Amino acid sequence: MSLSQRIFVAFFAFIIIPLFVLGSVSYLVFQKVTQEKYAEQTELTLKAIGRNLNNMIKEANYFSDFWVTTEDSVESVEQSIDSGAGALESDKDNSKSPDYVQLLEKERLRQRVLLTYPGIKSVTLYRNDNQQITVNFTKDTPIARSELESNPIYKEVLRKNGAPVWVGPNEDPKLTGENNLFTQIRVLLDVDSLTSKGILVTRFELSELDRLFSFYRNQGNRNRRFLVVAGNGNIVFDNAYEASGKSISEFVDTKNGIDMKRRGSQSKTLTFDGNKSFVSVQDLQLQRLGVGDWKLVMVTSWQYLSGDMALVLRWMVVVTTVSLILALVFNLMFVRRTVRFIIRVVRAMRQVERGDLSTRVPVVGKDETSSLAWGFNSLVTRVSELLDDVKQEQSRKRKAEMMLLQAQIKPHFLFNALESINILAVQNEGRKVSKMVQRLANIFRISIQQKEEITIEQELEHLQSYLEIQKYRFEDLFEYSIDVSPELMSNTILKLTLQPLVENSIQHGFEGIDYMGRIHVSAREEGNNIAFYVEDNGIGITEEQMARFVSSGMTTLQEMYEESPETGERRGLGVGNVADRLRIHYGNGYGLTLCSAPDQGTIIKCLIPQGAGE
Repeated sequence: MSLSQRIFVAFFAFIIIPLFVLGSVSYLVFQKVTQEKYAEQTELTLKAIGRNLNNMIKEANYFSDFWVTTEDSVESVEQSIDSGAGALESDKDNSKSPDYVQLLEKERLRQRVLLTYPGIKSVTLYRNDNQQITVNFTKDTPIARSELESNPIYKEVLRKNGAPVWVGPNEDPKLTGENNLFTQIRVLLDVDSLTSKGILVTRFELSELDRLFSFYRNQGNRNRRFLVVAGNGNIVFDNAYEASGKSISEFVDTKNGIDMKRRGSQSKTLTFDGNKSFVSVQDLQLQRLGVGDWKLVMVTSWQYLSGDMALVLRWMVVVTTVSLILALVFNLMFVRRTVRFIIRVVRAMRQVERGDLSTRVPVVGKDETSSLAWGFNSLVTRVSELLDDVKQEQSRKRKAEMMLLQAQIKPHFLFNALESINILAVQNEGRKVSKMVQRLANIFRISIQQKEEITIEQELEHLQSYLEIQKYRFEDLFEYSIDVSPELMSNTILKLTLQPLVENSIQHGFEGIDYMGRIHVSAREEGNNIAFYVEDNGIGITEEQMARFVSSGMTTLQEMYEESPETGERRGLGVGNVADRLRIHYGNGYGLTLCSAPDQGTIIKCLIPQGAGE
């Protein structure tokens, strides 16, 4: 594929596709924003309707309270009948019958009630003496006392002791009657003594409900639908007069879609009655007025909402097309200059690849190509510097590895170990000879392994073998202890890391002491690292030596590789070697830290990264 073809593919991949993705994402974002804004508007509308419903119920409660606490109580019917019958007995000339008097008094009561609040359609008082008084303003049959008392709502009415309890149409047909009216049930209390007189059932026809929803429907659009849903899921009211009395679950998914038990407001896009719609639910919060857990649901046709989005999408397509044409023109005008610059950079890269680090790209102009040329030149310069650093680092690493090979098996140590074994053999100490040979074999086995890293368990086994051999040689010189958690044993460590540190304590820390020396090796986790501590109670290190160690950073080995005049062995070879090996292998953040003072002993901390075991 030629460079021009690659640029065209890049143009398609980085311009055309992003523009397409941008358009799609913008459309989806606009759709989401539209839904959110419409949800906010819907929430305000539902809250306004909720306040009107609240006022309606409050007004009905007010007139109900007013009526039952005045002389126009339903009990006045019975009193009027009794007084009318007494008048007939005293006036034999009066031709009016008790039935006529009862009808007359009921008619007067109807007139007074209707003038006060015409929404009341029937009133029934179930007195405590099992008498029942009913006043109807329309054809209505009251519920039987036995059915009322067996209804679950009866206990709630008694519990509220005078406060109203509302039952909506279609919520419980037995309570709302054949006319399916809003029904209020309450305990009728005596005004003076606040004792119960009975149960009062009042049925209302809230005709204002139709006008309320018609108003909000006409104010917006004909694609809105309002429903009032009771706590049991039955639809109390539907302004479309199609779903009243049915369960809301027949029209919308109430398990995975709308949660009718959730408090507050919620809006979602889902299928309602087979059509994609935007459904909003608002908690009416009418419980304090005696109404159950009613929800107000507004359904808006998705087709209505998506009309404006389609228009926006068409405009976005037009704008995207124009942008693509302009981008193609720009590509044709500037691609040749860009291609020439890229070819120049490619040639320079090939020269660098052949090893010519003196190659540079001319910096021409002040645009991005000049920045690229400057960056390329800086990169080549930096690569040249890094190569020099790597060469120096490799040189030091090879030197450290060579010293490691020299320090793996010291002839002096081997000679002493074999001499000790010979003495044991002469003394017929076969068991001790076996142990010494076994420990020496362990040391050799670890030393000759080709792997650079071994497990901590293997390193400690090598260390213990070394300490046991040295302890036999210097039986009364020192004692040791090793404290490493079993959880750390499977991690890996550079081979022959701990043994040179312990060797340093035996050869130099306990030199000339007249007391029992002690070596303690421990390890613990420090964050994502493992820290080993080699502690001894030897003669320590002088301030002059410590200053030399600090100034060298534990990396300059020349001063530390001085030979011992007594034995001819190199002094400090192991410690310096370990310091270099750790730093080279793990990085500058790892290695050895030395803490010591004259006659106070020495502590060497060895820090390595924590890793999985083999």
